[in-house]
Parts: sequence; structure tokens; C-alpha cells
Amino acid sequence: MKEISCFSQKELSATDFPPLDDLLIPLFGWLRQLKFENTAKVTLCQLGLSLKSVFAPVFQYITEKFFKCGRFPHEESTIFEWFDLPGDTRSRNQIVKGINIEKEAGKSWKRDSLFSKVKLNELQLFDELDEFEVFFHGTSHENATAIIDGIDLKEGGPRMEFSHGDGFYVFNDFFEARCWAASSFSDYHSAVLVFRVTKMELRGDNNNNGLDLTGMKQKKEWQELVNIFRSAKLSKVNETKKTLKEYDFIEGPVAAYGRQVYEKFPTPKNDSYQLCVRSKKGVELFNRSLCAVVYFNVAC
Repeated sequence: MKEISCFSQKELSATDFPPLDDLLIPLFGWLRQLKFENTAKVTLCQLGLSLKSVFAPVFQYITEKFFKCGRFPHEESTIFEWFDLPGDTRSRNQIVKGINIEKEAGKSWKRDSLFSKVKLNELQLFDELDEFEVFFHGTSHENATAIIDGIDLKEGGPRMEFSHGDGFYVFNDFFEARCWAASSFSDYHSAVLVFRVTKMELRGDNNNNGLDLTGMKQKKEWQELVNIFRSAKLSKVNETKKTLKEYDFIEGPVAAYGRQVYEKFPTPKNDSYQLCVRSKKGVELFNRSLCAVVYFNVAC
């Protein structure tokens, strides 16, 4: 039987778990809310729910460590070096490369150090930028594997800036994509997919394949569109989708505040950019333009 080794004792330390105060303060808050005049059964149920909410993050972390064997989806022993990803490449413009990147525990990435470790320049992605554009999609290890097989617009998140459950988003900045992936999926399971797209195929002869909301003159239109999709009111969303059918993509700034914050007049984040793929034609273009996947984890 093949020996399975998922983690070492070095990987578990006090810094991996929430601070004690973060665990105890919510617990005491729950205890204060318990109504002890209720029956013992009801009180025990309330106490059980409080314990579950407090210790769930700890149990989740331990479960991931014990049962998610494999720190990287491919070539675990190859770190900081590019390798060819397996799979049928006949529908691609090039062979898809992969690289595994480790970050020291407790340390954060700086933009310069990240670029030096990832070695994107070795792929010559930024050559001929008059003909190509480079985009980055931040996600998880698991989602990256699915996207390699093909982008599915139906997997898009709800209440996004330019879509409601039917968009695929990319940045034009690798560091931003990496930060978004890490904040959404943790340092242990984040990934960035890299696309090198032919500019003519993406934008068309007259640069009219997409809706451009990047400039200050387009700010009001950007705000109106963000409000519609963030509100998730189906009648408005469906009507807007019909008017956007002619566009393969929408591009514009990222909203300064997350989806949880409703703003009547949302604010664009300074110097930010995102592109949302919205059509089957756009999906096909990005599928064949995938050229690399960067997998991240934390060193033991």
C-alpha cells in the first residue's frame, strides 16, 4: 500500500490557530445570552451552538491538514521551477506551464519578491504587448483544476460588479490577483491562472467587442451597472443582461468596498482594473489563451 504523508508536526503551531481572545470572547458572549430559565435541553442546545461557532475554524484547519493530502495539485517535489501541466493541449495556443510557490509561514509577499520567485519573465509573457494582453485570475487549487478543463460562466459569483452568477473575472495585475486569491482561499490553497490573449481577437477591429467603463467619463455608467448587479433584483438584472448581450466582456475599475457594503453611489478603487468575460466567444478565447498556472502554499 502506498504510504500517505499529509503533513508534519512542524506545520501545526500556535500561530496557525485563531488567538485565544478571539475564541473566548465570542464564547462568553454566547454564555451571557443563554436563558437558564429554559429547560436544560434547550440550554444545552444553545451552548452546543455557541461551541460549534467558536471552534469550527480550528476543526476546519485540522481537517484540512489531516485529510487534504497533497500540498500542490502537480509535481509536489518541484518548487520554484516551471513544468508542463498534463492534459490535452491541442485546443490551446501553447503548452500550459505550472509552477509551485512556497511562502515562509508568518511572512507576507512583497510585490518585487513575489515576481522574483514566480519567474513570469521566463515565459516571455510580456513580449509583443502591441499584439497581446496578459490577464490573471485568482482562485483556489481546486477551482484552478476545473478552469483548466474549461471556464464555466455559470460558476461566477453572485452580486459582482458586472455580473450576477454568470461572469469570469481577470485582473491585469498579477499581484492583485494573488492578493484576491489569498484573501478568498487562504495562503495554503490559492492559485493564479495566467492568460496571454491576442488583442485583435479580444477587442475586434474597431475595439468594440467589449464595454469600456475605465475612464472618468464612464463613472456614472459604471456606478449604475454596479448598483444593478449588486442589488440582485432579478427584473433589473435580466433587463440589463439583455442590453449587454452584444458585448463579449466588460472592463472597468474594482469597487472600493466589498459586496457586503451597499452604496447608492459606489466608489471605484484607485488605479484598479478588472475585465469580466460574459460571452461564449469570450470564454473560448480565454480557454485557448491559458498559458500558465501558479500554485501557492506555505512552507513547512
